Amino acid sequence: MRNPLAVGAATLAVVLSLGLAACGSSDDSGDSGDSTLSNSELIAQADQVCTDYNKKLTKIQENTDLTADSSKEDIAAFISDDIVPLYKDQIASLRELNPNEDDADDFNDIVDTLDSELKAVEDDPEGSIDESDPFAGATAKAKEFGLKVCGSN
Repeated sequence: MRNPLAVGAATLAVVLSLGLAACGSSDDSGDSGDSTLSNSELIAQADQVCTDYNKKLTKIQENTDLTADSSKEDIAAFISDDIVPLYKDQIASLRELNPNEDDADDFNDIVDTLDSELKAVEDDPEGSIDESDPFAGATAKAKEFGLKVCGSN
């Protein structure tokens, strides 16, 4: 999970590390999603989508008006208005992947943990500003599962 809210090193100690919340079906395999993915296919697709979402996150951060002098309220609004919706899209994309039977429980646990941690950020965006890693649980599970991009900080 990357530290996506480091909008300015000193500005945002808000580190919504989310390298994982990005697994979408942007694969060009033509599969309708009905076939299950092998472990290696699942990891490859999840990590590719994490890469894609990390690029979107970087673009959002680069286009923000926040500065080192921004108030906690402004940073919280940025989290609520820009960051949370992006992560919700990532979670929805993760849920579109179809892991094989052996991986399904572990993979779904990662996504469920990420969803739960995102809900906590959404419920208290200002409180998440001081957290070093609001997605620590999902990050650890992603690394353990074998995700590289999605499980990175």
